[in-house]
Amino acid sequence: MCQSVPVQAHHITYAQHRGFGQKVGDQWVIPLCFLHHDYLHRCGMSEQDFWGKMEIDPLNIATTFYKHHKEMWKNPDFFYDDSMLWVTVYNKLVPMIKKHVDFIMQPKL
Repeated sequence: MCQSVPVQAHHITYAQHRGFGQKVGDQWVIPLCFLHHDYLHRCGMSEQDFWGKMEIDPLNIATTFYKHHKEMWKNPDFFYDDSMLWVTVYNKLVPMIKKHVDFIMQPKL
């Protein structure tokens, strides 16, 4: 959300049905900095409400990353410039979140 590094993997909890205490599969992961990851878990609203207020579709972002990952493993000769992946994701993401995120620290909810 703020493009800070390092990042933590956030599992999108509502992406698939799972047993109690189990995480969703790694295909439903998006990168978040520590501060935003912590805030998402402590903000007091459901994850779906959080993403809805931010006007972000985390499932679309996770799918984009996962497709890239699968393609790289399926075809070892596959060349994909990682910067193109980030441009693809951030061209979708940044316009949506600019009005909701103080890029220094906090989501504006």
